[in-house]
Amino acid sequence: MVNGEFHRAVLDRADAAVLVVDPHDLGVRWATPAARRLFGGASGPLPDLVAPGDAAAVGTFLQAAGRTGASRCGCAVPVEGSARRRVDLIARDLGDDPEVGGIVVVALDVTGWAETADELGSRLNTDALTGLANRTGFVPRLEQAVRGAPGPVLVFLDIDQFKGVNDLHGHAAGDEVLRLVAARLAAVVAGRGTAARLGGDEFAVLLDRLDGRRAIAAAHEVLDAIAAPLEPAAGVVRVTASAGITFVRPGHNAEDLLHQADLAMYRAKTVGPVAVYQEDLEDWALARKHQVDRLAERLEELHAENRALAEAASTDQRTGLPNPASFDADHQHRNRLGEPYGLLLVDIDRFHSYNTLYRYLAGHEALRAVGQAISRTARAGDRAYRYGGEEFTVLLPNARLDGALALAERIRREVELLGLEHRGNPGGVVTVSIGAVEVAPGASVTDAVEEASAALLEAKDAGRNRVAGRRAG
Repeated sequence: MVNGEFHRAVLDRADAAVLVVDPHDLGVRWATPAARRLFGGASGPLPDLVAPGDAAAVGTFLQAAGRTGASRCGCAVPVEGSARRRVDLIARDLGDDPEVGGIVVVALDVTGWAETADELGSRLNTDALTGLANRTGFVPRLEQAVRGAPGPVLVFLDIDQFKGVNDLHGHAAGDEVLRLVAARLAAVVAGRGTAARLGGDEFAVLLDRLDGRRAIAAAHEVLDAIAAPLEPAAGVVRVTASAGITFVRPGHNAEDLLHQADLAMYRAKTVGPVAVYQEDLEDWALARKHQVDRLAERLEELHAENRALAEAASTDQRTGLPNPASFDADHQHRNRLGEPYGLLLVDIDRFHSYNTLYRYLAGHEALRAVGQAISRTARAGDRAYRYGGEEFTVLLPNARLDGALALAERIRREVELLGLEHRGNPGGVVTVSIGAVEVAPGASVTDAVEEASAALLEAKDAGRNRVAGRRAG
């Protein structure tokens, strides 16, 4: 019995369940009011006050308290008029303390925490969509089956062409189909195994002890259940599945078994609908992987060839700029946006004379140099093209006439500053004349280019190496 009146008064007023237990017969010698409420009066040996299934463990725990010091034990406590409470006991032997003379036990009611932990654990281990076990909840059951092997059978299931269900009926209907499939799996394996959704359209079934023949029959039974018409809100849907089987044997872990069953399932995709794992499937899978890798490499080569062909079809090989086909496509796109924009038509002055004086190879190099000067002078977002012969175009999104004229003048100066020799041109260097226009929304490619050509002719008539501008209606 606690002898300190002060300590006893504090404990009597505190809402704490504290007991003093006799170290010999484990009888309760003293208890706080909270402990008496929790343990139904707290009279008699403490192990007799807990759930019968926990009595032996609590007795052992109390007897060991003197040897181990403070320690902890969980148990259930029946409470009249309510469900059992889940209680943690913390004990310390204070038999040598003259004011205590026994084992002090603090009883912590953890029912609320335990229920919350159970709920969180259930959520963690359960697939939210279907209510089946998820991978986190399924793997420990599979590992437990390995410890009790041989006998259990693992079936890995994958719904065939499930993407088509989502594409045809929508993802909401696809989710409903997954829930219906899960319900059928649970019904088929009820009482003889566990069903789980591992993710996406993949499921697993762990069946109780079966031989090879009965395992294959069970897999077919599961597939038949899945194949029966489903009726989500979107209408009748039919799906099929492929199944891979492996037998749970000692020496394997859960991931090994899932790999084996998954491999057998992929084999079933080709020989279908059910395949049993054999070791030679590893060689088949390796060969299949090499085949798929070679196919992927060839597809990448074809993609690269297609990209090269597309680039060649849209790029001027002489200058590296986009060609007239690209200009027409971009102009039409710009026109559909319904916004005014600028257009420049750039022409190299007296280029025929240049080719006569310096020959065509030098002419090709001059085209490339002028094209690069136009491209690097253009603003970010502008795009330069080789339009044909010695002519270039530049599209200027959201530019009005003043902006187009300003850029045209910068391009004219940049080309002149290249200093490319041209004895047949006044000034002795290559120059350009530029027509600049502001294009109104709805103008056709032909109308826009004709207006730019008219402006270009004005620049030529004014003496070349000039810029002239107008608005295209």
